[in-house]
Amino acid sequence: MLYRIPETVTYENYPDLLVRVLHDIKGQDEILLDLEGVRLDSPTKAFIRRLVSCSACKVKLPENRVTDILYRRPETAAADHTEEKLIDRIGGSIFALLDKVFLFCIIFVDMLYYAVSSLWDRRHIVKWDTTRNALYIGYKAVPIVMLLSFLIGLTLSIQAAIQMAKLGGQSYISTLIGIAMFTELGPLVTAIIIAGRTGSAIAAEIGTMVVMEEVDALKTMGVRPLKFMLVPKFWAFTFSMPILTLAACFAGIFGGLIVANFYSVPTSAFVEQIIRIMRMKDIVWGAIKSLTFAWVILAIACYQGLHVRGGADAVGRATTDSVVVSIFMVIVIDAVYSLILYT
Repeated sequence: MLYRIPETVTYENYPDLLVRVLHDIKGQDEILLDLEGVRLDSPTKAFIRRLVSCSACKVKLPENRVTDILYRRPETAAADHTEEKLIDRIGGSIFALLDKVFLFCIIFVDMLYYAVSSLWDRRHIVKWDTTRNALYIGYKAVPIVMLLSFLIGLTLSIQAAIQMAKLGGQSYISTLIGIAMFTELGPLVTAIIIAGRTGSAIAAEIGTMVVMEEVDALKTMGVRPLKFMLVPKFWAFTFSMPILTLAACFAGIFGGLIVANFYSVPTSAFVEQIIRIMRMKDIVWGAIKSLTFAWVILAIACYQGLHVRGGADAVGRATTDSVVVSIFMVIVIDAVYSLILYT
């Protein structure tokens, strides 16, 4: 059987084209590749070598092309390597990053659009799905969020109290821990925990749906995958994150209260100082930051899940990337908020 590669091979279409060609030649015992007029650049050669190695049937090449394709000469490989200049590699990396940012922005905007439109259009949304997601995202995360926030507040208060005691400023422990928890640590710690606990689970769930072709099945049935997958989780995040952040703040302040009592600061004075020093602006901005973190975590998890290509190992990599990128973006956004609000 004479077979011709259906289109020009590029690094972008390489995986999908390989799957298509393997499907086309499935069931054949032997094929001969028609390379007449085909430009044998690096992607095409790599594609043919991959096809020869993983195909179930015997793939034959024209005799005058076997050595050139299957056996790369060392000097040729070195020449190809030197031809790609540093500026080309940097430019390619920048353009690839811009493509990822563009696709992420599309997912983020679509998520907001479908979430708002779902207030009057409930099609493609499973009943009680938002409640089930809120139960997992919010209620079941309360113990770990409060425990870690308590330990962080306790540790921060101990370190501060040791230094303040030298100057007789133990009464200011409440001021430090109150401002730190409500403005910075509460939203930040909660977002990092949720990124590792919930963001990774969402990325793995969507990635598995992609691998199992469930997303394609949704499209075939006329269901919008982003609306079906993201809207219940969006509203669950929106309702749960401010409450989780508030619980984290109170847990951290309670840790500070325990340390303050050890340094002879009465509970009533500790609470009174926090009430006097805290402003509603700080609490509101803490809630806004927590919502921003939640939406970014959800969009990143969806992006990583939808771009899974391969099998179980690809799902694992997407899950890891989701956690790493989410934590990085949470810290960057927190720094931007701090620069805007407190400078």
